[in-house]
Amino acid sequence: MGFFTKGITLPQKRTQLSLELIDTPLPKKVILPVQQYLGEPATPTVAVGDTVKVGEIIATGEGAHILPLHATISGTVRAIGEQLTFRGTLVPAITIDGDGKDTWTKLPKPNPDTSALKPSEILKRIHQAGLITRGPAPVPLRSDLVPVDQPKTHLSVDGRRVVQRIDTLMITALDTEPLLEVNRFQARGDHHELPTALSVLKTLTGATHTIFVVDKHRGPFPQLMSLVAGDEEEMTTITAINGTSYPISLPALLIKAVLGREVPLPYGHPRDVGVTLCDLDTAISLGASVVSNRPPVEMLITVGGTALNQGGIVRVRIGTALSDIIEAVGGFREPAAKIITGGPLMGMAQYDLTIPLTKEVSGLFALSSDEIALTTGYRECINCGRCVMVCPVNLVPGMLSLYCAKDQFERAEGEDLFTCIECGCCDYVCPSRRPLVHLFRHAKHQLMEARQ
Repeated sequence: MGFFTKGITLPQKRTQLSLELIDTPLPKKVILPVQQYLGEPATPTVAVGDTVKVGEIIATGEGAHILPLHATISGTVRAIGEQLTFRGTLVPAITIDGDGKDTWTKLPKPNPDTSALKPSEILKRIHQAGLITRGPAPVPLRSDLVPVDQPKTHLSVDGRRVVQRIDTLMITALDTEPLLEVNRFQARGDHHELPTALSVLKTLTGATHTIFVVDKHRGPFPQLMSLVAGDEEEMTTITAINGTSYPISLPALLIKAVLGREVPLPYGHPRDVGVTLCDLDTAISLGASVVSNRPPVEMLITVGGTALNQGGIVRVRIGTALSDIIEAVGGFREPAAKIITGGPLMGMAQYDLTIPLTKEVSGLFALSSDEIALTTGYRECINCGRCVMVCPVNLVPGMLSLYCAKDQFERAEGEDLFTCIECGCCDYVCPSRRPLVHLFRHAKHQLMEARQ
């Protein structure tokens, strides 16, 4: 067991939302950006006026870093053009007008027995399903996993790659932020796909030890406890940690807290310390896709905020407009002071509710004026050191923000700017209300733009 000493601890009353499941109606229209992950965009394979069915591939490309895109409703392709995403960027997107029938395309037959599948076949099915990792930097799940016969690593010594075998499979029932609840919700259920997912992940990675990480303030977790009790080799365990400590659930910090292994930042990966990390919701989707050969066309997100009439875990089709999701939970109770996609601490503010829900989005929050601290400006850094005390990756955020504010981006990079995980802890405690994470994101963007 490792340790986690920095970050912030949020009051439990602020970190618990309703775990009621809300099903949204079938949308009349979806907008599907061809790039819903970090990587190369797919190329549309349909034209305006084409009729499509649910699960049909409407965009694809060559290579493991380009994921196929599937229709999430049946209907007619109305438009193909640029669409604003929740990140504020314009991305080519396919708009489908639904026919209300929800007709599925013909797919390969399900294969309940996955024990005979080779790693290459499993990876192919994961790729065809369009699965991605969940978190601040979503990438295609296929490229994130490590096949047992193709170990990878970012580490090198004297230019030679160091091969690190995977020994631990970590399934986390924590979300990236305490106010996000999807994984906690899934941990309390019974999912027939989960045992298959564990078997598939062990086959891919060669891991011998499985750890379920849960929030000690939640429970019970009957299925997870059953899987631990049913492991005759006693290589499956449950570790309960304080889920109100933030940002303990982010990959590098979670691995350090549970195993005491330190992932090298900024460009390290859990595989560098012999770990494959997967959140519970993604593992369930993986198990379902590998068995059924059906791509996921809907997803679970957390919807909350006192500006809404209702909140909870919402099941919604990918590509649904944010305005349709808000309408499905009863609309606004009062005018929203801020609307955020993702979590309140790491999410992004939105001003256009026609933006579609994509695979990367884990939450939608409509906050009232009582829930946010509005400021007309920010003051100079007073060198109080609070940001240093909470920074989980041991940076000096105040000094970095000064470099970034003065456009000294190279100097900020020299002070480990890219090690920042943009968790927002420094913003949360700053008495001068400096927009630290905003400055860091801007500086990173400028540096990356200069290198293209």
